[in-house]
Amino acid sequence: MSFLNPILLAGLAAFLIPLIIHLLNKRKVVTVRWAMHLLHEALRQKKRNVKVEQKLLLAVRISIPILLALCLALPVLSALSQLPGFDKTSLLVLLDNSFSMRAPGTGGTPRDKARNDLRQTLTGLSRGSDASVILAGAPARRLIPQSTTDLDSLPTRLEGEPSMSGPLALQDAFQLAQAELPKMATAAREVLVVSDFKWSDWRHLSEGGTLPALEGMLKQQQPPLVTFLRAPSDTESNLAVVSVEPSAFVVARGQAIALRARIQNHGPRAYQDVAVHLEANGARMRSTRVSIAPNSESVLTLSHTLETAGDQAVTVRVEGDSLPDDNAFSVIIPVREQVNCLLVRGKSRSGPLEGATDFLEIALTPHQSAATTLKDVIRAGVIEHHSIRDKSFEGSEVAILANVERLNDRQVQELEEFVQRGGGLVIFAGPDMDLRWYQEKLYNKGKGLLPCALNGFGHVDEGQAPARILNQRHTHPAITYFNDARGMRLEDAAFTHWLKFDKIEGEARPVLNLDRGDALMVEKPLGKGRVIAVASTANAQWSNLPLQPAFVPLMQRVVTYLATQNAAPQSQLCGSVLRASLGTQQAKSNYELKDPASQVKELTPRADRDGVIFVDYADTLVPGIYELKAKDSPGAWCAASPSISTRQSPTSSPCRRRPFAPWRSVWGSPTPPARTNMPVWIAPAVTGQRRGSPCSSPHHLPLC
Repeated sequence: MSFLNPILLAGLAAFLIPLIIHLLNKRKVVTVRWAMHLLHEALRQKKRNVKVEQKLLLAVRISIPILLALCLALPVLSALSQLPGFDKTSLLVLLDNSFSMRAPGTGGTPRDKARNDLRQTLTGLSRGSDASVILAGAPARRLIPQSTTDLDSLPTRLEGEPSMSGPLALQDAFQLAQAELPKMATAAREVLVVSDFKWSDWRHLSEGGTLPALEGMLKQQQPPLVTFLRAPSDTESNLAVVSVEPSAFVVARGQAIALRARIQNHGPRAYQDVAVHLEANGARMRSTRVSIAPNSESVLTLSHTLETAGDQAVTVRVEGDSLPDDNAFSVIIPVREQVNCLLVRGKSRSGPLEGATDFLEIALTPHQSAATTLKDVIRAGVIEHHSIRDKSFEGSEVAILANVERLNDRQVQELEEFVQRGGGLVIFAGPDMDLRWYQEKLYNKGKGLLPCALNGFGHVDEGQAPARILNQRHTHPAITYFNDARGMRLEDAAFTHWLKFDKIEGEARPVLNLDRGDALMVEKPLGKGRVIAVASTANAQWSNLPLQPAFVPLMQRVVTYLATQNAAPQSQLCGSVLRASLGTQQAKSNYELKDPASQVKELTPRADRDGVIFVDYADTLVPGIYELKAKDSPGAWCAASPSISTRQSPTSSPCRRRPFAPWRSVWGSPTPPARTNMPVWIAPAVTGQRRGSPCSSPHHLPLC
């Protein structure tokens, strides 16, 4: 027998209290001579009975503090596990189902080995035991809603799991385990963690990090036995296409698009002359070759012209390693006839390229400006700000205000309704702006179109270095292309004057920043649309940004980003919910979705709280192309149907493993103690015993 709270056994000493009281209250016997000697025998019999009663009462009083101390100490009788009916166990399995578990190796993949080990483990459980499985790859989730005593059903359910989730979500998985353990059937609870222990997943633990959810579990009054079981793999090297960045969010039919692909070599082996293919809608269009050094990456740019309108699936695929599942990366490119953009300019200037929108016209329609035969995806119209009338923005997807002094109330209302309906708006600063009007009418204490408040102007004094765009890793979708733009550096632009933004709060966020601590571009969602404010002019009056090579792709990406903000993303992570918005006419049909395995699911449109009609689909663990079409639509599946691409997380691809101790975060030392009261074990493999570790399941004796 052992005790979970042995310190409370000190309460056993409390039995002395009634004993001492009994002894102190014991009456002294006084001999009194009495004439009635005939009653002597009767009195002696009665005295004997009183002594028996007092001894019984003393025994009861002593037993009360003893039993109370034992209950508080929580006794554990492990010997009962040898008796029939007392050896039931509640087993909770945290199974690593991340992408690396599919890596091939001697004897099969870690996924296959883990499932075989789990099958042996479940077979070794006693009759009446219950078990549950938590899939620990991001997003962590339960395999079944609650634990089950039908142990044979768990391996069968696991057969349908693709093991293509994101990187191991340890904290989330242990939080789910904490919530699941109290719901299990028996007090003898065990947690089995099965993983290939990929270095990128467990690195923070081996370097001294912590898992608060695991530590909290082990500090419970009745902590479970925790076992770590390795599913071995000998795969160390892996090639992966970790990203494909299109040069535009949308292209015109017949227009070429550039795709910048990043291919990572995760491992110590060098790859020479690896074939890289560009595919469009499943057909191979062109190929090239690349060499990648160990533990490094290669970036290459491929281009292709899309001739068919609609959503087109473009894939970059690499050959050369034994784990092909992450060797392809697909994106969906919307091919449109055109994107309509309305330029609203302020006061006109007579000189060449001195107008507020002159550089914008060239940047948005470069082929038309150069009188080439190539087609521009953006069609730009220009009006004066005083010419805005009712329905001026009808047919446009994006509007740009450049150095507009002010608008009347009716024009502001037109603009607000345009954005609320889903339009995109860009507001460029300029010397003719009426700051007070912008602050009162367009900002309106955070309720108006302007994403943030205005706080005057910033400038560079004569002789000082100009302000430049802060050199940092860009995260906004419209700007990420310039993280590796190869000769088109946003940081080369010099600014002498700018508008100072203030109170960037709520849903507003900076898109670009200057090295002087001020924001250059700020974005805010409004209704179904978005507004981007730019602190500089759209011409070369305050900066040389319009003269930089990066200005053309920057403006085109900003405009096409705003024009496609309500469209499905070009790609998204596996496990995330796919959602496609539908028009009023499209909502009248039911839809079918074909997944990468060519399985067809029926979807029914529904409306959200804002009245937007959409269909969604959550079972997206397999990467690839998901194609949607109306159920009653004739014809075959094609990429021109609304399509969405799912991809693996880049952190799922490294397969390198290093030896480490998962107990480090529990004990704070590189090696576990030989024996502790913390129930954590490490098992290299499943042996004849149930968990490969010399331990038996404790059982709690309910005393109170």
